[in-house]
Amino acid sequence: MRKIWIAGLVLVILGLVLYSILGTQPAQALDEAYLGRLREARRQKDQTLHTAADSPIPDAQRTTFAGLRYFAPEAGFRVTARLVRQPVLLPQPLAMSLGKPENYQRWGTAEFELNGKPQKLTLLQKAGDKQLFVPFTDPTNGEQTYGAGRYIDVPLPPAEANEVELDFNQAYNPYCAYNHQYSCPLPLAENRLTVPVTAGEQTFQP
Repeated sequence: MRKIWIAGLVLVILGLVLYSILGTQPAQALDEAYLGRLREARRQKDQTLHTAADSPIPDAQRTTFAGLRYFAPEAGFRVTARLVRQPVLLPQPLAMSLGKPENYQRWGTAEFELNGKPQKLTLLQKAGDKQLFVPFTDPTNGEQTYGAGRYIDVPLPPAEANEVELDFNQAYNPYCAYNHQYSCPLPLAENRLTVPVTAGEQTFQP
Protein backbone atom coordinates (compact mmCIF):
# COMPACT_ATOMS: atom_id res chain seq x y z
CA MET A 1 0.00 0.00 0.00
CA ARG A 2 2.88 2.35 0.89
CA LYS A 3 4.47 1.75 -2.55
CA ILE A 4 1.19 2.60 -4.29
CA TRP A 5 0.86 5.79 -2.24
CA ILE A 6 4.44 6.83 -3.06
CA ALA A 7 3.91 6.11 -6.77
CA GLY A 8 0.77 8.23 -6.77
CA LEU A 9 2.60 11.08 -5.04
CA VAL A 10 5.39 10.92 -7.62
CA LEU A 11 2.85 11.16 -10.46
CA VAL A 12 1.23 14.20 -8.83
CA ILE A 13 4.59 15.91 -8.43
CA LEU A 14 5.53 15.14 -12.03
CA GLY A 15 2.22 16.61 -13.17
CA LEU A 16 2.85 19.82 -11.20
CA VAL A 17 6.36 20.09 -12.61
CA LEU A 18 5.10 19.65 -16.18
CA TYR A 19 2.38 22.21 -15.60
CA SER A 20 4.90 24.75 -14.27
CA ILE A 21 7.15 24.14 -17.29
CA LEU A 22 4.45 24.29 -19.93
CA GLY A 23 2.43 27.00 -18.22
CA THR A 24 -0.83 25.49 -19.41
CA GLN A 25 -3.19 22.56 -19.05
CA PRO A 26 -3.90 20.04 -21.80
CA ALA A 27 -6.34 21.43 -24.36
CA GLN A 28 -9.89 20.28 -23.90
CA ALA A 29 -10.81 17.73 -26.54
CA LEU A 30 -13.62 18.35 -28.99
CA ASP A 31 -16.42 15.85 -28.52
CA GLU A 32 -17.20 13.30 -31.21
CA ALA A 33 -20.70 14.67 -31.87
CA TYR A 34 -19.23 18.07 -32.74
CA LEU A 35 -16.54 16.51 -34.93
CA GLY A 36 -19.17 14.41 -36.70
CA ARG A 37 -21.28 17.49 -37.50
CA LEU A 38 -18.20 19.30 -38.77
CA ARG A 39 -17.18 16.41 -41.03
CA GLU A 40 -20.70 16.14 -42.44
CA ALA A 41 -20.94 19.88 -43.12
CA ARG A 42 -17.63 19.75 -44.98
CA ARG A 43 -18.70 16.68 -46.96
CA GLN A 44 -21.92 18.40 -48.02
CA LYS A 45 -20.05 21.55 -49.03
CA ASP A 46 -17.67 19.52 -51.19
CA GLN A 47 -20.60 17.82 -52.86
CA THR A 48 -22.34 21.13 -53.53
CA LEU A 49 -19.20 22.71 -54.97
CA HIS A 50 -18.70 19.67 -57.18
CA THR A 51 -22.24 19.25 -58.53
CA ALA A 52 -24.40 22.35 -58.02
CA ALA A 53 -25.29 24.34 -61.11
CA ASP A 54 -24.46 27.59 -59.30
CA SER A 55 -21.15 26.35 -57.87
CA PRO A 56 -18.49 29.09 -57.90
CA ILE A 57 -15.86 26.59 -59.05
CA PRO A 58 -15.36 26.98 -62.83
CA ASP A 59 -16.74 24.12 -64.92
CA ALA A 60 -13.29 23.21 -66.26
CA GLN A 61 -12.03 22.56 -62.71
CA ARG A 62 -14.95 20.53 -61.39
CA THR A 63 -13.92 17.26 -62.99
CA THR A 64 -10.68 17.28 -61.00
CA PHE A 65 -12.11 18.84 -57.83
CA ALA A 66 -11.14 16.53 -54.95
CA GLY A 67 -12.54 18.55 -52.06
CA LEU A 68 -11.52 21.53 -49.98
CA ARG A 69 -8.57 21.46 -47.60
CA TYR A 70 -8.95 22.20 -43.89
CA PHE A 71 -6.83 22.47 -40.78
CA ALA A 72 -7.46 19.76 -38.19
CA PRO A 73 -10.15 20.95 -35.73
CA GLU A 74 -8.80 22.34 -32.46
CA ALA A 75 -10.67 23.13 -29.25
CA GLY A 76 -8.53 26.24 -28.75
CA PHE A 77 -10.09 27.88 -31.81
CA ARG A 78 -13.61 27.50 -30.46
CA VAL A 79 -13.80 30.45 -28.09
CA THR A 80 -16.37 32.14 -25.89
CA ALA A 81 -16.15 35.91 -26.34
CA ARG A 82 -17.47 38.80 -24.30
CA LEU A 83 -20.28 40.37 -26.28
CA VAL A 84 -20.57 44.16 -26.46
CA ARG A 85 -23.71 45.25 -28.29
CA GLN A 86 -23.93 48.40 -30.35
CA PRO A 87 -26.51 50.67 -28.65
CA VAL A 88 -27.73 51.78 -32.06
CA LEU A 89 -27.14 49.85 -35.29
CA LEU A 90 -24.92 52.03 -37.44
CA PRO A 91 -24.47 51.66 -41.20
CA GLN A 92 -21.20 50.01 -42.18
CA PRO A 93 -20.50 49.80 -45.91
CA LEU A 94 -18.09 46.98 -46.75
CA ALA A 95 -15.71 47.31 -49.65
CA MET A 96 -16.07 44.55 -52.22
CA SER A 97 -13.40 42.79 -54.23
CA LEU A 98 -15.28 43.97 -57.35
CA GLY A 99 -17.83 46.74 -57.73
CA LYS A 100 -19.39 49.15 -55.25
CA PRO A 101 -19.53 48.64 -51.45
CA GLU A 102 -22.23 46.47 -49.90
CA ASN A 103 -24.41 47.68 -47.02
CA TYR A 104 -24.08 46.10 -43.56
CA GLN A 105 -24.72 47.28 -40.02
CA ARG A 106 -22.32 47.36 -37.07
CA TRP A 107 -24.03 45.05 -34.57
CA GLY A 108 -21.41 44.91 -31.83
CA THR A 109 -18.00 43.55 -30.91
CA ALA A 110 -16.61 40.28 -29.54
CA GLU A 111 -13.62 40.37 -27.16
CA PHE A 112 -11.66 37.19 -26.46
CA GLU A 113 -8.22 35.60 -26.27
CA LEU A 114 -6.33 33.36 -28.67
CA ASN A 115 -3.16 31.72 -27.40
CA GLY A 116 -3.29 34.04 -24.41
CA LYS A 117 -3.39 37.22 -26.51
CA PRO A 118 -6.39 39.60 -26.41
CA GLN A 119 -8.35 39.93 -29.67
CA LYS A 120 -11.36 41.91 -30.81
CA LEU A 121 -13.67 41.53 -33.80
CA THR A 122 -16.47 43.72 -35.08
CA LEU A 123 -19.72 41.81 -35.65
CA LEU A 124 -21.75 42.82 -38.68
CA GLN A 125 -25.30 42.13 -39.79
CA LYS A 126 -27.01 42.48 -43.12
CA ALA A 127 -30.57 43.80 -42.91
CA GLY A 128 -33.00 40.92 -42.45
CA ASP A 129 -30.35 38.27 -41.67
CA LYS A 130 -30.79 36.00 -38.64
CA GLN A 131 -27.05 35.63 -38.16
CA LEU A 132 -24.00 37.81 -37.70
CA PHE A 133 -21.29 38.09 -40.31
CA VAL A 134 -17.68 38.16 -39.11
CA PRO A 135 -15.05 38.71 -41.82
CA PHE A 136 -11.49 38.62 -40.50
CA THR A 137 -7.85 38.48 -41.49
CA ASP A 138 -4.88 36.91 -39.68
CA PRO A 139 -1.18 36.16 -40.27
CA THR A 140 -1.91 32.97 -42.24
CA ASN A 141 -3.46 34.92 -45.13
CA GLY A 142 -1.54 34.63 -48.35
CA GLU A 143 0.32 31.54 -47.14
CA GLN A 144 -1.85 28.81 -45.64
CA THR A 145 -5.15 30.61 -46.17
CA TYR A 146 -6.80 32.88 -48.75
CA GLY A 147 -4.99 36.18 -49.07
CA ALA A 148 -8.01 38.47 -48.67
CA GLY A 149 -9.22 36.83 -45.44
CA ARG A 150 -11.99 34.48 -44.36
CA TYR A 151 -15.44 34.57 -42.78
CA ILE A 152 -17.33 33.00 -39.90
CA ASP A 153 -21.08 33.16 -39.32
CA VAL A 154 -22.59 33.43 -35.84
CA PRO A 155 -26.24 32.75 -34.91
CA LEU A 156 -27.94 35.92 -33.70
CA PRO A 157 -27.50 35.90 -29.87
CA PRO A 158 -30.56 36.08 -27.59
CA ALA A 159 -31.41 39.52 -26.25
CA GLU A 160 -30.11 38.68 -22.76
CA ALA A 161 -26.80 37.15 -23.91
CA ASN A 162 -23.54 38.80 -22.87
CA GLU A 163 -21.32 36.15 -24.49
CA VAL A 164 -21.05 34.68 -27.96
CA GLU A 165 -19.24 31.63 -29.32
CA LEU A 166 -16.80 32.13 -32.19
CA ASP A 167 -15.83 28.87 -33.86
CA PHE A 168 -12.84 29.39 -36.13
CA ASN A 169 -12.91 25.69 -37.04
CA GLN A 170 -15.83 26.76 -39.22
CA ALA A 171 -13.98 29.63 -40.90
CA TYR A 172 -14.62 29.56 -44.64
CA ASN A 173 -13.40 31.21 -47.82
CA PRO A 174 -15.38 33.74 -49.84
CA TYR A 175 -16.52 32.65 -53.30
CA CYS A 176 -13.87 34.84 -54.89
CA ALA A 177 -11.26 32.44 -53.47
CA TYR A 178 -12.56 29.86 -55.99
CA ASN A 179 -13.37 32.20 -58.85
CA HIS A 180 -12.15 35.79 -59.26
CA GLN A 181 -15.26 36.71 -61.24
CA TYR A 182 -17.20 36.86 -57.95
CA SER A 183 -17.35 40.01 -55.86
CA CYS A 184 -16.86 39.40 -52.12
CA PRO A 185 -16.91 41.59 -48.99
CA LEU A 186 -13.45 42.53 -47.73
CA PRO A 187 -12.80 42.39 -43.96
CA LEU A 188 -12.61 45.65 -42.06
CA ALA A 189 -9.06 46.74 -41.18
CA GLU A 190 -10.03 46.55 -37.48
CA ASN A 191 -10.85 42.84 -37.87
CA ARG A 192 -7.20 41.87 -38.16
CA LEU A 193 -6.28 39.15 -35.64
CA THR A 194 -2.70 39.13 -34.38
CA VAL A 195 -2.54 35.35 -33.83
CA PRO A 196 -2.31 32.88 -36.75
CA VAL A 197 -5.68 31.14 -37.05
CA THR A 198 -4.67 27.65 -38.14
CA ALA A 199 -8.28 26.51 -38.18
CA GLY A 200 -11.03 26.21 -40.75
CA GLU A 201 -10.65 26.29 -44.52
CA GLN A 202 -7.23 26.56 -46.13
CA THR A 203 -6.20 28.04 -49.47
CA PHE A 204 -8.17 26.62 -52.38
CA GLN A 205 -6.09 24.54 -54.78
CA PRO A 206 -7.88 23.60 -58.04
